[in-house]
Amino acid sequence: MRRCTDTPRKSYQYLGSVTRTGPASRLQPILDAVTSHRTARLVSVHRRDLLVLALMALILRTGAALLVSHPPYTDPAYYTLVAQQLAGGHGFNVPVLWSFLEVGGRLPLDPTLPVASNGHWMPLTSVVAAGSMLLFGTSWFAGEIPMILLSVVLVLLTYQVGSELWASRRVAFSGAILALFAGPMLVYAPMVDAFAVFGVAGTMAIYAATRTVRASQPGPWLVASGLFVGLATLVRVDGLLLAVAPLAAWLLTLRRRSVGAHIGWGIATFGAFALAVFPWMARNVGTFGSPFPSARGHTLWITAYNQQFSIGTDPSPASYFASGLPAIIGSKLVSLGAITGRTAVLMGGIFILFFAVGLWRERGRRELTPFLAYFWVMLIAMVVVFTFHAPMGAFQHSAWAWLPFAFPLAVAALTPAANWAGRYWRFLRGRGPQRFLLLAGLAGAVVLSVVGSASLVLSWREQEASLEAGAAFLRTHAGSSDRVLTYDPARLYLLTGNPGVAPPFDPFAVVSDVVKAYDVRWVVVMLSDDETRDPLGLWEGATSTDIMGNHPEFLPPDPGFEAPGIRIYRVTN
Repeated sequence: MRRCTDTPRKSYQYLGSVTRTGPASRLQPILDAVTSHRTARLVSVHRRDLLVLALMALILRTGAALLVSHPPYTDPAYYTLVAQQLAGGHGFNVPVLWSFLEVGGRLPLDPTLPVASNGHWMPLTSVVAAGSMLLFGTSWFAGEIPMILLSVVLVLLTYQVGSELWASRRVAFSGAILALFAGPMLVYAPMVDAFAVFGVAGTMAIYAATRTVRASQPGPWLVASGLFVGLATLVRVDGLLLAVAPLAAWLLTLRRRSVGAHIGWGIATFGAFALAVFPWMARNVGTFGSPFPSARGHTLWITAYNQQFSIGTDPSPASYFASGLPAIIGSKLVSLGAITGRTAVLMGGIFILFFAVGLWRERGRRELTPFLAYFWVMLIAMVVVFTFHAPMGAFQHSAWAWLPFAFPLAVAALTPAANWAGRYWRFLRGRGPQRFLLLAGLAGAVVLSVVGSASLVLSWREQEASLEAGAAFLRTHAGSSDRVLTYDPARLYLLTGNPGVAPPFDPFAVVSDVVKAYDVRWVVVMLSDDETRDPLGLWEGATSTDIMGNHPEFLPPDPGFEAPGIRIYRVTN
């Protein structure tokens, strides 16, 4: 029995390209006409699909953006604040310290505000948003406009990848539908955050690498891949991992040209990467004394997520390995489990099974090697290196670099997976059941995305109402220059204009040093969903107790303001 597969077919450009000789040559004009007509029809269908998807994505992304009227958490608040500073001509300087990671993971000798921005997070997201703000004003929605458009591009790239690599309209269109929703990305993608910017740069880096493998003139595609790796790195520092995609393509094309030419194109590719990244690295060296200021123990050697925010401890390899092998291995397994769960949500539920099948079936396919190399390197790095960061957002933030390949890969694997399962349940071998399985899977992915995204939006709105109530109190009772200690100073600044500092994750004595060093006048304590106590335990004011058994002497017993989920204390002298 012939094996039923969904493997790539010859591109339609080559159909009927065989030149006939002799009497049969009289048929050549007819063959050419038929081929030309078929090519035109396929191109027309392709363009129509892209147009339909673009309109659908634009409507969905814009609608999702309108549902979220303010930055709902730290990342978009900080990116928005930096963008507003850039658009206002203030450069890379911000009046808040969102984390001491920005200043080397310690209390500076000269603690001042404002501070140089982006000591930890990369700048390109804010630069893109600032460009839009220069044209449309410095509002939150103005910053979202380029994110909306880029997130639309991600849907179109997914369709293009599916069309090129699997030569199947069904695979391409179904993959694009998955990209339209992608779990919580329905509401995350259009925000002023790294999702869309990193996604487009990362996808293009991998796409250009796959074109390098397939192209008759691979050099320009290789250089383009290197440039997009650089741009992705300017969005997130883990964009450096994308370098394995052009590296894999460069190795695969080694025998297709002379050694000298191959080395030359490799140097040119690195040059394109350097062109994008080195100016920012030079800025960091001049400003912070290091090209990657926060790439220290607070990032690499932590044994718990919040430890990176401590200034009273200095994580090191010795302290990391002192935690014990069971704890280290256990944390990796927990991280892998969390990543698997998030992948299932992003893939729309059942499609994670087909994605796993596709990874296995396509493991030896040359043109997919750059994607496969990046995916596995990224996954290993997230589990082994960014063990505590990955489940808290790092994995999701980088996901759009590989999702436009994963979606069509999963759809393409559905048929062979169903055929294999048909050995035990013959019903699944039929085209009707397989079509139903695809449609049911897509419907489930849509429902999963809509329900999950709605839950997120409702939660954000509750927190926003609490924060807005607290902001109204500060606008009335605090001076415009009064400094605030709060877990999310960028978000609060956008509502009140008060400069602020995030507390370090340390005992109260260290927090007290920060309060004194920055002349903090107010402490704003917020609770997340279902929390009854904040991470540091400041919620109860002067009666709070830290891990050392001490109380926060800088807080009074009672808050000056209280609303559901928020308390504001005036610092005692």
